[in-house]
Amino acid sequence: MTSEQAAQLIDNTLDLVHQRLQDLESRALIQEHHALAEEFREWRHPSGGHIDLMVFPGLSSP
Repeated sequence: MTSEQAAQLIDNTLDLVHQRLQDLESRALIQEHHALAEEFREWRHPSGGHIDLMVFPGLSSP
């Protein structure tokens, strides 16, 4: 996976999280909303303004 693909995957995931948070809020599922928000807190509001990606040997595309 390239860094561009990883960044797109993160963007897509955050879009889905945002949609799900809105759905949970509209249905007044406060505990579920809070749990999901906490799970993705660092992704949604990364310290330093960006998410550090770690590259693992053997996972790159040939």
